[in-house]
Amino acid sequence: MAFLPGIFGSRNQSAQPQPPAPAAPVAQAPAPAHAGAQQTPANPAVTPAGMATVGMDGANAGGPVNPLDSYVDYFKPKATDPNAQKAPSLSDPLLSPLDPAAFRQQIAQSNFAAAVPQDVMQRAVTGDVTAFTEAINIAAREAFAASAQLSHGLVEHGARTAGERVSSTLDGRIRNFQVRSQNTSNEALSHPAVAPMLNAVKMQIAQGNPNLSAEQVQLKAEQYFTQMADVLTAPNKQAQAASQQKANSGTDFSDFLN
Repeated sequence: MAFLPGIFGSRNQSAQPQPPAPAAPVAQAPAPAHAGAQQTPANPAVTPAGMATVGMDGANAGGPVNPLDSYVDYFKPKATDPNAQKAPSLSDPLLSPLDPAAFRQQIAQSNFAAAVPQDVMQRAVTGDVTAFTEAINIAAREAFAASAQLSHGLVEHGARTAGERVSSTLDGRIRNFQVRSQNTSNEALSHPAVAPMLNAVKMQIAQGNPNLSAEQVQLKAEQYFTQMADVLTAPNKQAQAASQQKANSGTDFSDFLN
């Protein structure tokens, strides 16, 4: 505070009467240097004008590229070929739909009585009860054999179709299990409120990138969340840094002495 006596004068000098001195023209004090500094923020990137030019994707003509831009394609639906044949899944019917009318028409062409010997048929026609009963049994046995053969064929076809569909999806099911079984070392990502979202992002990345291993999918999912957290907290960190820099700079009173 050594400059205070030079501004206000000492008490002894003010007590002695002095002859009035001619009033000297008061020189206009130069503008403080810190006044212009207040107009320029410490971090030029954190300005309303600069923030207004940043798009929703985080990238602009002169600003930095948002690290989340590399993950945009992971959440876009893949274009499908409308002419491509749909691969059947386990939820689809194993057998083709049965048309009752066409099935009855096909059965109407069957003749189970053809297996009955002619002599048995002739004796049954003449009134032989034993021959008539034998003819009925022969026709019934023939119908039962045809029904068993048809059932065996349907079961065999259905089992073979189901086995082929399971085999075609087995690799993908094993990979999905490996992706879901990956654990994270980040305590925040393993929280019950965040873990479901992490699993959803992992499955989305795995589906869009079939060539990635389970470990690579886990790494990219964790990087996505950490980079998203950095992007969300970046404005607050910049504002705090600018505020701290302004508080540390203080006011330089020596400018008023010039």
